[in-house]
Amino acid sequence: MNYNWRRTLILAMACLLYVAGYAGASTRATSGASSNEGTARLIVHRIPTMGKFVIVQVYVDNVVVGAIGYGDTYEGFLKPGHHVLSVLATPRPKWRERPPTIVDVRSGQTYKFTAMGNGEGNLMLRPAD
Repeated sequence: MNYNWRRTLILAMACLLYVAGYAGASTRATSGASSNEGTARLIVHRIPTMGKFVIVQVYVDNVVVGAIGYGDTYEGFLKPGHHVLSVLATPRPKWRERPPTIVDVRSGQTYKFTAMGNGEGNLMLRPAD
C-alpha cells in the first residue's frame, strides 16, 4: 500500500511540473522579446486532421517556443530581423527533419502560418491567407 501511495505522489508531481512548464512556455515571448513594443506577432494554426494526440512544437531559430495541441493556436512575438521558423509533430515524429521557413520580420506586422503535412511525413509552415 505504501509503495502505491509513493508512486501516485511522484506521478502527480511529474504531471504538475509538466503542466507548469507548458503554461510557462506558452506565455513567454518568442525569441527573447519582453513586450510587444517594437515586435511583430507570430500566429501558427494547426490543422485538425493531424489527430487529437499529436502535439505540434513550434521552433524559432532552432529553439522550441511553444506547443500546439488539438484545436489550439500558438501566438507569440518576434523581434524584427531574419528568423528561421519550423514545426515538428510529437510525441513520435515519423521524420525528425523540420523543413525551414525563412521570414524577414518587420516591426508591427502579423505573420500567420498553418502547420500541415508536406506529403513526405514532415510538417511544414504554409503562409495563411
